[in-house]
Amino acid sequence: MADIEGSRVDRSRLEEIGMGDTEFTRDIIQMMIEDGRERIRLIREAYKEQTWETVGREAHSLKGAALNVGANSLAELCASIDNTVRKLKTTIEESMLDEVESEFELVKNELTAIVSELNS
Repeated sequence: MADIEGSRVDRSRLEEIGMGDTEFTRDIIQMMIEDGRERIRLIREAYKEQTWETVGREAHSLKGAALNVGANSLAELCASIDNTVRKLKTTIEESMLDEVESEFELVKNELTAIVSELNS
């Protein structure tokens, strides 16, 4: 799994966590995609309800999942939300959520392509 320029995912991180086990790597990717969708849904819901602690907690969880698969830009965006609402105790702009959602879609698409590569 070679890194591709402009990649959203650090493939060396996927290789490291997958330890050469293709099936395990596929499972990790699928879990990340499913978990990411749910976390984003929960972040959006909490944002609408202005439950900032939940926004921060879910962003923190998504950050961890992103780091696991080497989606470092997504992790940084999530960390920014987490830091803003939980540590700085202030609200965020909806545009921050839009950025996370857009980056997640790019990561998801790349991870899906990686799964296809692993399957072939």
